[in-house]
Amino acid sequence: MTSFYVYCSLFAAIAVGFIVYPWFKDRNAKKRFEVSNTNVIKQRIQEIEREAFEGLIDPEEMQTAIDEMKIALADETAFHDAQEKKAETTSLSARSAKLPLLIGAIPALFAAVWVYVDANQLSGLQDLVDATNNIDELSQRILVTPADDVQAEEFQKYALVIRQQLRKDPSDATGWQWLGRLRMSLGQTEEAVAAFDKALKISPDAQDIRMKYAQAMMMVGDDENLQNAKRQVSYLVQIAPENRNYRLLLTVVAAQLNDSEVAFANFALIKDALSADSTVYQSLVNQLRSMGASESLLSLDNGSHNGLLDNSSLDNSSLDNSSLDNSSLDNSVAANGNRGFDVTVSIANELESKLPSTGFLILFAQDAISGSRVPLAVKKLALPQFPISLTLSADDAMIASLSLKNAEQVTITARISVDEDVMTRPGELEGSLAGVQVNDSMQAVTLIINKEI
Repeated sequence: MTSFYVYCSLFAAIAVGFIVYPWFKDRNAKKRFEVSNTNVIKQRIQEIEREAFEGLIDPEEMQTAIDEMKIALADETAFHDAQEKKAETTSLSARSAKLPLLIGAIPALFAAVWVYVDANQLSGLQDLVDATNNIDELSQRILVTPADDVQAEEFQKYALVIRQQLRKDPSDATGWQWLGRLRMSLGQTEEAVAAFDKALKISPDAQDIRMKYAQAMMMVGDDENLQNAKRQVSYLVQIAPENRNYRLLLTVVAAQLNDSEVAFANFALIKDALSADSTVYQSLVNQLRSMGASESLLSLDNGSHNGLLDNSSLDNSSLDNSSLDNSSLDNSVAANGNRGFDVTVSIANELESKLPSTGFLILFAQDAISGSRVPLAVKKLALPQFPISLTLSADDAMIASLSLKNAEQVTITARISVDEDVMTRPGELEGSLAGVQVNDSMQAVTLIINKEI
């Protein structure tokens, strides 16, 4: 950074030099011009006197020529005097205009500096330098032994470091994959999709990259991305038909697209591997029932509660390197799926007229004790009819190490966003519940969207 500021100062000095040098040069040239005219006239008078002395002209002609030269010199002097008076008048006007110009120049200078700093992202450059200097510590906290208190700023700085490395080696599929996972952790779903897309083009046979690519597109949630996610998961099912996690994901994306044929067929193949108490199973059953699925299809055979499927494969922002094959299947979701909230979201009557024609409902919980802005659980869906009931549990964590599993008190917020961006924008509608206690059960809470940002 020091060398950067040194170079900036050097270039500024050169720029000032280009402006000042012609001005001084012009003043010196003017003086030389005036001296030169006087010398020429005096020299000509001496030549006339020499010509008369040599007899080339008579004394009368000499005197006439000398008088003419003196008149020319007087005219030249009068002309320069007039020019000087005019210049003094102009200079006086210029001096009277200096104050307004100076007053206008100061804010213009500050505006130019602000634009320069903003355009060159100096704060981002400083973040990159800091992250590069602390890369070992960031790697330890985020990758090696994920810490419980990792902040969003740390994920952002680590993403900057990875992005810088990818500039040097854009063919690093692993780097693009990690960048995609970090972007998902930060809620930057479109950037995550772009990163996974690059990784998949480099390593088209990597099933884990294709899986994360599909999950990122499902988080974006629009029809185009859902259709592409369905194609990616269908391909995974085709090459690994025995993998029930792939079939579960295909069931979810097909249900979101209202493709009952694909959703029903795949659910029938994996339903007995789900736990009846899991949020994933209950959510799927409700959605498939609304699509016209029969009760025989939705019920578990013999009341089985196997809980075999590893629902962590649906964790859209998990930052671990565990494989997604059947050897990783366990019933951990059933144990953690009952810690959270059944949230009924409604909108205040006075805000109903301000609902956008299209948009998204984002429901999330944040730790009320630490004040961290990283969501512990997030639900995002196309703008529904209100009121609506949603579950918000440990399964909805954006970051595996930051969830409702260990939270004691949270703030629950519902926001209506036009562009699906988790960042707050003016004009969005929002409501929240502060200081809600978390316990080992699914608590019923009511939340009203009652203010405009």
